[in-house]
Amino acid sequence: MAKYFFRLDDIAPNMDWGNFFRARDIFKRYGVKPFFAIIPDLKDPKLLDFEFNYNFWHVVRKLSSDGWIVGQHGYQHLAKGDGGVLKIHRNGEFGGLDFESQKSMIASGKEILEKNINNPEIFIAPRHSFDKNTIEALKINKFNYISDGVALYPFKKWGIIWLPQILWRPRKGLFGMITVALHPNTMTEKDFENLEKFIERNSNKIGDFAELANWHSRANIFKKIPTFLINQAFKMVWWPVFWTKFRMSK
Repeated sequence: MAKYFFRLDDIAPNMDWGNFFRARDIFKRYGVKPFFAIIPDLKDPKLLDFEFNYNFWHVVRKLSSDGWIVGQHGYQHLAKGDGGVLKIHRNGEFGGLDFESQKSMIASGKEILEKNINNPEIFIAPRHSFDKNTIEALKINKFNYISDGVALYPFKKWGIIWLPQILWRPRKGLFGMITVALHPNTMTEKDFENLEKFIERNSNKIGDFAELANWHSRANIFKKIPTFLINQAFKMVWWPVFWTKFRMSK
């Protein structure tokens, strides 16, 4: 059976607050506790055009106290590097940068989150742009997870746990632990309608993000071996579809 988990990206003082609160209210209405990815030091000019909310950290702390999981979404959300190991996009914030630069960026971002909310354990690279240097920098900065990767179940690689993310809108699957990444800033009326319908129709299959984060450490060998094989088979199917339908059109 498939189980679904939600992630909200590009959370920062500057964002479409009407859309964000609408998404928040939908999740609260159905008792869903998603994961929200905070940009620590937003410098992306596209996002800076949105309204600045001086109560940002108050809102974040309230949602965190309600059980929402906070993660670090890069550092400044600027495209400084290449597409990284996944190459889902052609550029991003971390992929291709030297180790010391990445370590400093991650540490600076984490310091901001620690000062204002808590000690994040999950990292989300903007535009899926990261590489082995990113992973090593994350481990030095005491991150235990990265929310990314093409798979149906969490797995461990390069010394860190990957929480796969393969969908950008709710869509039913047959099995797996599936993260749906939403971008409130760009969601349309239709997106909100589809989100609420999906949650309503699949309420018994939607989990809190903490459940996903804890899955790998709690799973025994009898779960990890078959899910590893499932992950390998899934990658062989997912990547050709992605390259033909999405990547080539960009």
